[in-house]
Amino acid sequence: MTGRGGGPAGGRVGIDAHVLDGKFQGSRTWVLEILRRAPALAPDLTFVVYTGDPVAAAALLGPAPNVEHRLLPPQGAVARNLAFWPAAVRDDRLDVLVTQYFSPPRHPRRQLVVVHDVLFHTHPEFFDVRTRWRNRLLVGWSARRAGTVATVSDYSRREIARAYGRAEADVLLVRNGVDVSAATGTGTLPAAVPPGTRYALMVGRLEPRKNLRLALDALALVDDPDVRLVVVGRDDFEDPRTLARLAAEPRAVHLQDVPQDALWELYRRASVLAFPSLGEGWGIPVLEALAAGTPVVASDATAIPEAGGDVCSYVDPTAPGAAAALAARLREAFDGRLPFDAEAARRHVGRFTWDDSAVTFVTSTRVALERAGSHAG
Repeated sequence: MTGRGGGPAGGRVGIDAHVLDGKFQGSRTWVLEILRRAPALAPDLTFVVYTGDPVAAAALLGPAPNVEHRLLPPQGAVARNLAFWPAAVRDDRLDVLVTQYFSPPRHPRRQLVVVHDVLFHTHPEFFDVRTRWRNRLLVGWSARRAGTVATVSDYSRREIARAYGRAEADVLLVRNGVDVSAATGTGTLPAAVPPGTRYALMVGRLEPRKNLRLALDALALVDDPDVRLVVVGRDDFEDPRTLARLAAEPRAVHLQDVPQDALWELYRRASVLAFPSLGEGWGIPVLEALAAGTPVVASDATAIPEAGGDVCSYVDPTAPGAAAALAARLREAFDGRLPFDAEAARRHVGRFTWDDSAVTFVTSTRVALERAGSHAG
């Protein structure tokens, strides 16, 4: 038996992978790591991957006999959903279309929409008015109508159910993960961070909800001229005043576009990962630091404790004494006194591998195929 496109019997699965062409963020990492693994787990399915550069995407993902690459023309989400995707479903004979956050108005039963978070709904203060209302309208519409909805954390699953009236049990989980083998390798530190430097590491886009401001406030309370705060990430509408403070702080190092092997080395050699974010659908850097054997001081907000479990130290980022509390944990980390059970961290991280994430993605895809009336095996 063959699928609608004449391929393997399990069906043809379209993947909106336009984030592979964009900025480094959690949704990009999720797509990349899933697509590196899922095709080998489901040889009966054909994965049709849409990106702005199919040649680069094929090189990034590696060869797979059941993957086809297609060009996704540059256009906004509205144009993609109103025009491109309905045509692609028809012309490429897709049984299921996997998108993130937004899905097209046609063929709702053939859609698997992945909503990583609904922070624009729960934490609207971190989004401009246009983004807030666009997402409320389009994500809400997609989450209510799509045949299958998935997300990356129990926290997001609860919030999606609360916001859009979808039963929690009907929102499938395809968690974020970590590549433990990569975390335990070797690499070279960036030149701006000499070996032997004691530093707290922050990883992520620079935007207000990531709470770089609090990290800088805490650093100012650490009375040690030799320690550093190493910030890895590009500006993503961060408050200009916070960016100016980062640039002016002599004990801060700001890095952008760090190669993956150098980033892992930064994780491994850090005294601590500081993750004071005010809102996350998960928190991939938390898992990555733990996999590298590095202690983590994180915010206790939203899904972050889900990522960190009971092996991280937590602070309340909204408490009046948040900067002092974070500074106290940083001092302990710099002095080697921060409580941290490396063996417990390894056990925790072992529950969240990208291999396991790919398995649950394939399972979710088969659910979507069944709901779409496909020949899912």
